Amino acid sequence: MARGRGEKQLQQPSAIDIVSRIQRIESELSPSERRVAQIVCRDYEAATRMTIADLARKAKVSQPTVTRFCRSVGCASFAEFKINLATTLTVAAAYLKSDRIFNDDVGQLAQTIMMRAASAVRECLDQLDTQVVGQAIDALAGSRRIDLYGQGGGSAAMIEDAKLRLFRLGLPVSAYVDGHQQRMSAATLKPGDAVFAISNSGRSKPVVEAVEIARSFGARTIAMTRPGTPLAKAADIVITITIAEGNNVLVPTPSRYAHLAVIDTIAAGVAAKLGTKGREALRRVRYTLARIGVAIPTPVTDPTPVMPVHEHQE
Repeated sequence: MARGRGEKQLQQPSAIDIVSRIQRIESELSPSERRVAQIVCRDYEAATRMTIADLARKAKVSQPTVTRFCRSVGCASFAEFKINLATTLTVAAAYLKSDRIFNDDVGQLAQTIMMRAASAVRECLDQLDTQVVGQAIDALAGSRRIDLYGQGGGSAAMIEDAKLRLFRLGLPVSAYVDGHQQRMSAATLKPGDAVFAISNSGRSKPVVEAVEIARSFGARTIAMTRPGTPLAKAADIVITITIAEGNNVLVPTPSRYAHLAVIDTIAAGVAAKLGTKGREALRRVRYTLARIGVAIPTPVTDPTPVMPVHEHQE
């Protein structure tokens, strides 16, 4: 029995970053605990100065409810909750609030969306396995060919962004959102090739099957998904990310910001691995776009000193 309690305790998430923890489990809280969370999230700094009675009164709940809320977010007591919250604010205050105060609806909406985005990226960084990301970078940088798989509005957009980041490095990259084409491309892969699949749910059957096919033919398979999903089990290298989704269907899912941040991290890592080859490919791309005025030139890519100005109609 003691062993079982120990195993459960080990599986509980860390309570140090209280802000991320509240956001992750908010949908799982009871209605009364959710009211406590709303008061805390409304002003984190004020919450660190409240007594348990103050917080209970503002949330219109009992003090035992506040204690249950603290335990739900991984703290043994209200005092421990306030210490961990203060620690979080000290380390990451710049990401949790803006000095600007909005009095209009659009401003408050923008603040909500952008703070959610910043919080999702920070939460992703907290849980990122950098060793696994390094393995993904090595696999992609050393690949003869890279195929990207994703389905649905979010994942399909992510693989298109990944393609944009990688092909500019001079790598042969293709992105597939159709299930049949994913399977077909997987069947043509071989050792030395790589697959990068993205799925927030990890349960897209065509994507999972395509990864399994690619792996059976010797390609290195990389997946960015939630832990314990069919896709996570199918791939060689698994970058696990768990970002809590909100209940408001009218706003973007915050996981997309985390996925974009990881894609940019991987692309920058691959560029560094490629060294001169990647740098030259990026320089040529930037130089070409700067010449027609669709990219901001830098000192090393500004074509105006050596190339005549031409009128272009796009």
